[in-house]
Amino acid sequence: MMFKKNTLHAKINLFILIIILLVVTIGFFVAINIFFSIYENEMTQMVSTGITELEKIVVDENEKWLLSFSNGLTDPEHRLLIQNDPTSNQALHQYVTQANNDALEFVIVTYPDGSGHEEIFTDQSILNLAYQNTVTPLTEPYFWIDGDAALGLHLFCRYPLTDPNQNPNGALLMGLNLADQETVDYIKNTAALEATVFAGNTRIATTIIKNNETQVGTTLDPSIAKIVLDKGLTYAGKAEILGDPYLVTYVPIINPGDEVVGVLFVGKSMVSIFTIRNQIILYLMISGFFLWLFFYVPSNRWLKINITNPICWVADTMKMISQGEYKVLEHMPEAKYEEVEMLQTTMYDMVSELVTGKKNLETAAYIDSITGLPNRVALYKKYQETPLDDNRNALTLIFYIDVDNLKYINNLFGHRVGDNLLRQVGYILQGLFSGFPHYEVYRISGDEFAVCKIGLHNTEEIFALAKSIIKEFEKAITIGTQIISTSVSIGISRNELCNKSKCISCTDGCKDNLEKLLKKSELAMNQVKISGKNNFMIFDPSMNVIIQRKASLQQDLKQALKNKQLEIYYQPKFDLASNRYDGFEALVRWNHAERGFIPPLEFIHIAEESNLIIELGDWILEESCRFIRNYNIAHQSSYSIAVNISTFQLLNDDFEEKVTKVLEKTGLDPYLLELEITETMLMNSMSIAYTKLNFLREKNVSIALDDFGTGYSSLTYLKALPITTVKLDKSFIDDIATDELSLKIVENVIQIAKNIGLKIVVEGVETIDQLEILKQLPCNKIQGYYFSKPVSELNLTKVLSEYP
Repeated sequence: MMFKKNTLHAKINLFILIIILLVVTIGFFVAINIFFSIYENEMTQMVSTGITELEKIVVDENEKWLLSFSNGLTDPEHRLLIQNDPTSNQALHQYVTQANNDALEFVIVTYPDGSGHEEIFTDQSILNLAYQNTVTPLTEPYFWIDGDAALGLHLFCRYPLTDPNQNPNGALLMGLNLADQETVDYIKNTAALEATVFAGNTRIATTIIKNNETQVGTTLDPSIAKIVLDKGLTYAGKAEILGDPYLVTYVPIINPGDEVVGVLFVGKSMVSIFTIRNQIILYLMISGFFLWLFFYVPSNRWLKINITNPICWVADTMKMISQGEYKVLEHMPEAKYEEVEMLQTTMYDMVSELVTGKKNLETAAYIDSITGLPNRVALYKKYQETPLDDNRNALTLIFYIDVDNLKYINNLFGHRVGDNLLRQVGYILQGLFSGFPHYEVYRISGDEFAVCKIGLHNTEEIFALAKSIIKEFEKAITIGTQIISTSVSIGISRNELCNKSKCISCTDGCKDNLEKLLKKSELAMNQVKISGKNNFMIFDPSMNVIIQRKASLQQDLKQALKNKQLEIYYQPKFDLASNRYDGFEALVRWNHAERGFIPPLEFIHIAEESNLIIELGDWILEESCRFIRNYNIAHQSSYSIAVNISTFQLLNDDFEEKVTKVLEKTGLDPYLLELEITETMLMNSMSIAYTKLNFLREKNVSIALDDFGTGYSSLTYLKALPITTVKLDKSFIDDIATDELSLKIVENVIQIAKNIGLKIVVEGVETIDQLEILKQLPCNKIQGYYFSKPVSELNLTKVLSEYP
């Protein structure tokens, strides 16, 4: 039902019904306006009729009078104008007098012989106006109107005179003044309309009164004058006359020269009807106001109690909830209507979900989803505004910890294993610092953690904790079925505990906020990575210079690759069996335009960190293959080329495809190409590396295990690997000429490698003693400064000529 009790819907229906009543009231006002519109239409019709009547009286009736007057003079029975004699003239005078028309201005009789008689009641200017028209009618009387604002408006008649035989016998000229106040008064008295006769634009007879004064002599409104006087058009409609509203009609009066010489006007003043209408509207508005006031008191109270207050409560409650004031729901008012109760229940459920969602958001915002540790946002929230002037409560120490080689681990084992490793790192760090309540562990980015301390610290404690972290991560970590060896690089920054005693006036300038401490500890950590990882450093200002150099070299390296400013040097390999060089190792060099030669380890490390290593490695591979191909053709030789491959290249999905494309592009036989990989790289990516290298071995590409003995590999793995050559690291032979143990180790390694069919290349041979011993063992090839340093293409031929 529409008015079912205790429902907001029913109350709103009632409210709509009241609105309908208001609309009806508005319709009442519209009806009043329609009524007055009809009234205006009727008045317009009345004015139209009135102008016709005025035109008839002013023009037609006066013409009829003049015609009747003329007929009386020319009637043969009266014989007044038959001849020009005193008797006739006396009779004419009496006839004019008896006519008793004050508007008659003159009567002039002219005979053929030039004689005549005249009765004149006006001045010469009117006569001159009449004489301007020289039209002479032959048989019928001729009427015309002429005048202006100065002379007034006049009706003239020229009447032809004839004798009894109808022969022309002269002419009769008459004039009548049209400025007759009685005529316009007649219109007002009979039709209740205002009337005016204009001569030019000046009122010469009018019924219009303003401020108790007749308006004879006032002029026509300029806007109306443009239409009626200037254009000779009739105007009907609304207009203001002397500031008052009228419904009007103006009709122009035109002389024989088609000039507008006057205007006839009839109008109805709307002042009274507008006053009445405004009074009615005012009364209705007053009545409506009291009706609205009567309605407002109960309806306003009803709206406030039943609609406004509940909605306002909901709005205010939502605002307070948005500010975190959830307890406001405990004071929820009792709902009177079903809809409000539903709204409150829905809002309560929504807020409950909102609270739960907010807690989840706070957890997501401040807690790392992988490790469960506080994240960078939480770190900043806690320490961003920490005061610097309180040594016991301010942030004073940060360990910036980076997990080494996480990228490789993700590539090798997948991100799930990498995530589990990060989770284990978090557990290990929490365990290490569980006995130090003032330390807190955060995960601040992908492979980076921060350990922060509030309050006092000492150098011994810092060193002890850093060493314990390094030592703990030297242990292998088991993730499912995978055993992963990793390490961490640690950068440390701290605030001095000066107790405000170093400066005359303490400004806390010697202390860093969170942002600066993080930056400094990160710089220290990056320096550890540059220096070989798996260590820790405390920030030193000189590190800024190192980091700036690193950033500058990174940009310069990009340009060097783009502009081909890098150069490949070649170090020969000496074959002991043939007593000659049989190949080279390609080694990249960078002669910086401003800095000179940059150490390869430095810029190669920068290339690895800035993801330029793949582009650099691809360039070295292609340039080396092209060079050795061209060199062999030019010198009719069959030298081989060895190219170092980085971990990033090897783990790249399309590595094998790139190698085969380079061989096809350069035309180099695959058996002349040897790819050198480090044993560390091979051990850390065994399954992936094995598949890729085995594919290349099937293509007849040689694989060398570089720097053997510096990593974690075992000789027992060598037989199972798809390799052809083992390169023994320089560190094995440095003292073989003086140390018997070192000699035995080298001898055993060479023998085992030979037994499983691998070739042995010994690096770093620098003395004749080392060479002679290696010849006796014997190994296959020698590489080192004893024979040649790495040389450019231009110097290579000279080096090779020593052992052709």
